[in-house]
Amino acid sequence: HRPDGALDPSGIVKGWAIRNAAEIVRRADVGDFFIEAGGDIQSCGRNASGRDWSVGIRNPFHTDEIVKVVFPHGHGVATSGTYARGQHIYNPHAVHEPISDIVSLTVIGSNVLEADRFATAAFAMGRDGILFIEQTPGLEGYLIDSNRRATPTSGFGAFCQS
Repeated sequence: HRPDGALDPSGIVKGWAIRNAAEIVRRADVGDFFIEAGGDIQSCGRNASGRDWSVGIRNPFHTDEIVKVVFPHGHGVATSGTYARGQHIYNPHAVHEPISDIVSLTVIGSNVLEADRFATAAFAMGRDGILFIEQTPGLEGYLIDSNRRATPTSGFGAFCQS
């Protein structure tokens, strides 16, 4: 949503584009790849060293630091937040009240489009977004709030091991 309440679908265009690029790469019989755009990721297989691909979740308070490393194992990873682009995701029920209780929400889903759309939607819910992710089958998440507290979903830890 935009500040005026109008629906703005650009919030999931990156995820859509990456997912489509991944499908093209798969159709070309490439089994090992890593596609990233603006922090949203789709990977498959292993890197050139033969290891699982890894993705770092940035510290939103010190963006040159990584707070958590995840191994997507072919899943999509997307992060929504205010630390890089400022306030750009709005609560559809109170568009004039910025979301201020969370600063970053990373979602792992079956593919990057799934992760991207749920990361954006859940971020718009504020702290309750992590509960939404927890209750949605096939998703895991990692929320960092404005008090620097991290809250993972119950199955998130499975993605922190290669």
